[in-house]
Amino acid sequence: MQPVQLRPGTETIRFRRPTPAQPAQQPVDTFGGKHAPDLKGWKRRHLGLLQDLVGRQQNGPFLPGFSFAVRLLILVRVTAAMYSNIQDCDEVFNFFEPLHYFQYNTGFQTWELGPEYAVRSWAYILLHWPFAHIIPGLMSLPKRASFFCLRIGLAIICSVCEAKFYRSVVENINERVGRYTLAFMILSAGMWNAGVAFLPSSFAMNLTMLAYAYYLDPSTTDARGDRRVMMATLSFAIGAIVGWPFAALLALPFIVEEVFVKSGDEVVGRDVVVAWRIERVARLIKAVVFAAAVAVPVIAFDSWAYGKPTFPTLNIVLYNLFSGKGPELYGTEPATFYLANLFLNFNLALPLALASLPALGVTYVFDFRRLGVAQTRPKPGQSSPYTLVALRLSGFYLWLAVMSLQPHKEERFMYPAYPLLCMNAAVTVFLVKGWAETAFVKATASQYRASQTRMFSYLALALVLPTMILSVSRIYALGHYYRSPYDVIYHFQYDEVPRLLRAAGHEPIPPPEEYREGRAKEGYHDEWDYTVLATFEPKVRLCYGKEWHRFLGSYLVPEGIEVDWIRTAFDGAMPRRWEPSHARAGGWWPREETRIVREGKFNDDNVESALPGTYVDVSECTYLIDSAMPSQPPTEAEPAYTTSDAWERLYCTPFLDNAGSKWWTRMFYLPGQAAKDARQWGEYCLLKQK
Repeated sequence: MQPVQLRPGTETIRFRRPTPAQPAQQPVDTFGGKHAPDLKGWKRRHLGLLQDLVGRQQNGPFLPGFSFAVRLLILVRVTAAMYSNIQDCDEVFNFFEPLHYFQYNTGFQTWELGPEYAVRSWAYILLHWPFAHIIPGLMSLPKRASFFCLRIGLAIICSVCEAKFYRSVVENINERVGRYTLAFMILSAGMWNAGVAFLPSSFAMNLTMLAYAYYLDPSTTDARGDRRVMMATLSFAIGAIVGWPFAALLALPFIVEEVFVKSGDEVVGRDVVVAWRIERVARLIKAVVFAAAVAVPVIAFDSWAYGKPTFPTLNIVLYNLFSGKGPELYGTEPATFYLANLFLNFNLALPLALASLPALGVTYVFDFRRLGVAQTRPKPGQSSPYTLVALRLSGFYLWLAVMSLQPHKEERFMYPAYPLLCMNAAVTVFLVKGWAETAFVKATASQYRASQTRMFSYLALALVLPTMILSVSRIYALGHYYRSPYDVIYHFQYDEVPRLLRAAGHEPIPPPEEYREGRAKEGYHDEWDYTVLATFEPKVRLCYGKEWHRFLGSYLVPEGIEVDWIRTAFDGAMPRRWEPSHARAGGWWPREETRIVREGKFNDDNVESALPGTYVDVSECTYLIDSAMPSQPPTEAEPAYTTSDAWERLYCTPFLDNAGSKWWTRMFYLPGQAAKDARQWGEYCLLKQK
């Protein structure tokens, strides 16, 4: 059939099958941006407060994702859990010892845990009980393993919080700033110690990282902003209520921004601004009320533990601020103490962190386009990105200033601000690198040449790498100089106590038949039933004299060994042994001794207890742990036990004599003969009475 021929200009209709619907293309999150998923990959790198001006269309720097960052951090933090020293005896006596008492009904008590003072929270202490009890129990591990399981648990928690904080810096500040922040945190000596410390200030540090992970995102008056405020406020509140109340100070920049700064909103018109501020304040109050509810279970639990209505978080604030006594009883330090201590723990990162706000001012004058997604001056109703960055940098300055004004200073008081120091230092590195880029572009009039050269990367590396090297040197120095307490107590448990048990006719517990040969080849220590030591007459006593403050805790002492103090030149308040609790005497609470006030046993004046029993006579000690330092000649109150004919030297290991060594050799581990000659060594010894 011939097709019908139509005259030119005739309108026709053509029918065809419907085109199948194409599935919508999902945006690929190439660079981790949160708020613009429809942008091309390279544009999504430039949503933070700080901007790259060179190579903007190139692939970004290598950035570990959250999961990879967690694994990197866990590798380092778990190593710290196994090998870092305990920096503060408060960690042992106020936290490890009460936890040990709760588990084993033995240990030491301080005045802070007396029910008449109640300045330490049992809710915080027992929050860590699963790490020390449940996990080792499921794996049939000995008591010593509980100590390290707890520290490993703390290491994992810290690693997750650090990774969350790092990714927030990447997404809300700048990719390179995030990478520098991670580099400063992962190997710093400060984070090495703080990340695994069983201390409220370390707990507050972790929660501060979580809070800032939400705070770094500019505030908006929408559902995303509501979630940001709620999560940040809740994190600050948990850190302050469960951990350390003074850490709430770090929430001040967040509160100022939420109430007074438009941040991510654009608000024009006086009436609109008033309504906007009312909405912001109402939202913040709602979040604060919700977060404050965290205090209810804490108060209930601590009141149950102490046997009376009490709130340790409030008690510690009242004691420090209004008691008229305060922590000055335990020593005062000059205003420069924290600067010196922070330099030891962060070395070159400290001056970089202190320079962050001045560097921001220089950038405002000479490199203005470095900040803000729009890279222009803010329009009416908008906040300057410089204001937002300055607020985020101010937390570290605020904390350093307030802590430096306090007469009593301790290293652990700076823990909550450690991650902020790293972020501030990273911002300075980025801004200095930016100045170099801007100067190069002006000199060469070529953005392309600037994007091709590696000199700016080398500049950043020159600022970051020496800091990491010095940090590793500091970490090694701490282990090399001061590891002796661990070595001595290890020798006591695995060499001396088995020898004592064998001499009394006891034999080790044989391993299962299927593991016997393998364990022998791998050099495992024999397992012993240490509880039989409690039946020995006279008691097996391990005594500490002037080294009492380096006691590592009852978790590292075998069951059945009684630890005691002998009198020294120190005349302040000493930890006292908990009285054993009787089963079910406290109802469902298994340790009724936490509720009993024993008049005269403790005081908050840092003077010796009025009740006898703090010390034993040295003649009653089976073993003694003592040190001998060339710079500290023996006295009548502290004789030279290590060279006494009455004591047998079982095991001695070198311990750095701080007072006798040059200051520059104590800061870092320095190789070479000159450094070796400038160091003076003492001995840290396990002695046995002849």
